[in-house]
Parts: sequence; C-alpha cells; structure tokens
Amino acid sequence: MVVFLRGCNFKCYYCQNYRIWGAALPVNSDALLREIQRNKDYVSALVFSGGEPTLRLNLLQLLAREAKNEGLLVGIETNGSCPEVLETLIAAQLLDGLFVDLKAPLSNPQKYAQIIGIANASTYVDKIKRAIDIGSEAIAAKRLVEFELRTTLFKGLLSQDEILEMVNEFKTVPYALQQGRAEMCARTDLTTLTRDEIAKLAVQCRRPLRIRTLEKGDEDIV
Repeated sequence: MVVFLRGCNFKCYYCQNYRIWGAALPVNSDALLREIQRNKDYVSALVFSGGEPTLRLNLLQLLAREAKNEGLLVGIETNGSCPEVLETLIAAQLLDGLFVDLKAPLSNPQKYAQIIGIANASTYVDKIKRAIDIGSEAIAAKRLVEFELRTTLFKGLLSQDEILEMVNEFKTVPYALQQGRAEMCARTDLTTLTRDEIAKLAVQCRRPLRIRTLEKGDEDIV
C-alpha cells in the first residue's frame, strides 16, 4: 500500500508526481488510518512516497506506528534531504525499508541544483550524504530490512560518466537504475530510454545493479 504525501522541497526537472506538489482535496489522517485497517489483510507493507514524505514527521510517525501495530512492514521513498527524520524513524523501530533517490553525482552540487530546481544544492548534498550513511549503518546493524539507492534516467539528462560515478561511489549499497517516463512529466523536452539502453548502461557500470523498466519490470544485472 503506497501513500503519497503532498508537498516537496525540490522541484525536480523530471518530476512525475508534480501534480501533488500543492494538490487540493487532501485526505486526512483519520481516513488514512481507516485505509490501513481496511487493507491490512491484503498487503504486507505500507510505503510512503510523495512529494517528499519526510517533511511530515508527525504524520509519518502516526501512520507508521499503526502499520507496525498491524504487523506490516514500513518503507519510505525519499530524496534524502531530511536525514534527521530518518534517524528518528529508525531509532523508534518504525522503518524497515529506505529508498533514496539520487538525482546527480554528489560531487557536483551545480548539476544537482539544476535537476532539483534549487539555486544552491550544497547544503542538500551534505544532507543526502548523511541520509546514505544512516541507511548504510542501519542495514549493517540489521535495523533495516532493505536499503536501496535509485536514479531515474532520461536520455541526455545525465552523461554516461556521471551515471558510472554515481553507482560506483556506493558499491556496497544496492542500486537501481529506473526508466523515467517522459509521458508522465510536465516537461516536453524529455525522452524515455528503452529497457535495452538502460541495461547497456548497467552492464558498463561493472557492478551488480537492478534496472526497473516498463518493458520488463525489475531485473538484476550482474
């Protein structure tokens, strides 16, 4: 069960959920709690996405605690900009899966700023590095069940060298290359990579990777 929380501190060039940056008619927490109760016998996990879910710590704690009480796993998809929230959730044993979306090489704050639509990304880059450290430490200590880094790809947005740098900076962390869907974005200048193009990039990275595409779903590339 996926809960999308509206609002985001980034305005990414290729955001596919741009419609919920400031969406009207939000669902309140009571309604979400009822949905968890209604679906608990048919799902194994509750995953928070967005927007940026870590901007809503109180709501995350409320819903995650209810999910854990019902025996569900809890995951979060995040841009990594609020590492203190991740620390809080892990310390409270309210998080099982952490999925951090990397937008560009962390060595290049200018490129990061370009993609996330922020004038200066240096502070965010430092926070994202901390979020990755938190995930690595938690998975090593068995305080997380799953930890994954992921990057969404469009033709020409990141160079091959930039992709290689990103996936090989964190060789011990599971990494997924995801197919961006140009038809789902507000921008009209984006082009979708094919499954074969992404698989070729993955092979060139020379490390185990997962690719995620519309054509074939999740595939492990060794």
